[in-house]
Amino acid sequence: MIEVAEGVYQPSDDTFLLLSALEVKEDVRVLEVGTGTGIIALHCAKAGARVTATDISRLAVDNAKRNAMLNDLELDVVQTDLSRGLGGKFDVIIFNPPYLCAVGSGALEEAEKLQLIGGEVGSELSIRFLKEVGELMAEQGRIYLLLSSENKEGVLQYAKRGYEPAQAGKKSLFFEKLEVYELTKAR
Repeated sequence: MIEVAEGVYQPSDDTFLLLSALEVKEDVRVLEVGTGTGIIALHCAKAGARVTATDISRLAVDNAKRNAMLNDLELDVVQTDLSRGLGGKFDVIIFNPPYLCAVGSGALEEAEKLQLIGGEVGSELSIRFLKEVGELMAEQGRIYLLLSSENKEGVLQYAKRGYEPAQAGKKSLFFEKLEVYELTKAR
């Protein structure tokens, strides 16, 4: 059971595509960045993983903690910007980033902008995530990153500097194509 608090991103096609692409086993360390309701982090915890989830929104952090309690699952939920301040190594790192471009977003409330806008061209937040998260990734670790046809090229171009991307899932919608990439450290 998942409750969605007002002001927290409602799980949608992107969320469920990412869930379907994940491979998580018991006892692995998982980090989910931008957890929202916690649905992905809880899925991993239910599989037996040790999960840390982050979100910049206090509403989302509280919502994810409540959902963990409702589902009797253990989840460490931290309010932070992406993964700032975290330590240790994670076997699996997951991010369903905001990826819309800022153009035309002026009418959105601040909370909506945090949920939807990935920067001026839509890829900046995903690239910043990749720059910051590498130090938290275990040697044999994997990153699962959701991308949209709206921002995919710039993010993949940057990712190829230190990672080997492989498509792990895709879904076409009437206005965009969503893809999940599994990234491993380049050898």
